[in-house]
Amino acid sequence: MLVADETIERIDAAGLDPIWRSDAIPEVPNAGDVPETAGFPDPGGVWVIGWVLEPGRIGDSDNGIVEMDDDAPGFHRTDSVDVHVLLEGSLVLELDSGAEIELNAGDTVVVNGNKHRWHNRGDETARAIVTICGAARNDRQEI
Repeated sequence: MLVADETIERIDAAGLDPIWRSDAIPEVPNAGDVPETAGFPDPGGVWVIGWVLEPGRIGDSDNGIVEMDDDAPGFHRTDSVDVHVLLEGSLVLELDSGAEIELNAGDTVVVNGNKHRWHNRGDETARAIVTICGAARNDRQEI
């Protein structure tokens, strides 16, 4: 079922394009209406977003959606499992262990609630589609 064929309004501060959203365990069919509020879904919720990061930037927007680590700009974690599919450009996913994973168009990575940050070290804007699955965290520790 095609739900909509329309231009999506970007959430300016975050470089996010909200595409589809269910704040609870989805039932089908589901229109996936996107409310005005931004954030991460509660456990069982699923959101689909487009995400852009311009060249030479790290993903460190203080947009109220994620809580950034004050001591390490861009580092954050969320109570979610995020499936990133990179459509254009390149990104580097840096983990708090120091490991770096380079991603290019067509690559997929799953961020499983761990502390991380994003870099665009390339020459072109990186564009990704991200499916965010709200999860429960056993320790619920904040950064």
